[in-house]
Amino acid sequence: MVDARYNPGESFPLHFVWQIPDGDYVRAVFRAEVLAHDLSLDRYLLRLAELLSGRQETPQGEMRPKEELALPYWKMVTALIGKRVYLAFEVDDGRPILLRLDTLTQEHRFFTRLDDEPAPDQDEQGPAGSSR
Repeated sequence: MVDARYNPGESFPLHFVWQIPDGDYVRAVFRAEVLAHDLSLDRYLLRLAELLSGRQETPQGEMRPKEELALPYWKMVTALIGKRVYLAFEVDDGRPILLRLDTLTQEHRFFTRLDDEPAPDQDEQGPAGSSR
């Protein structure tokens, strides 16, 4: 069992990575705000509060200059600000999380499945087994 290192109201950097069709990697670091703990599944409910940094790299790891960025994908990255996600407590270790591209393009509901649910501050109960 892994314990949460952050409590509701605290924040930590959360690093996502996607490989785009041309082979480049898009890296984005968000300030993840802890909204609640779901102790039944050892996970956080997080809000992606702010985009702290980002870069695009070639498959060889070289940083792309700003004028060569894949702008449609960066628009998708900035659209994630404010989204809520459940992630295991282990995400607070700072290591990058490699995600499938369809999570960024929203063909998969990873970042959108909580859009229709009230935020914890609107829902007094929170998820089952949660703490705030």
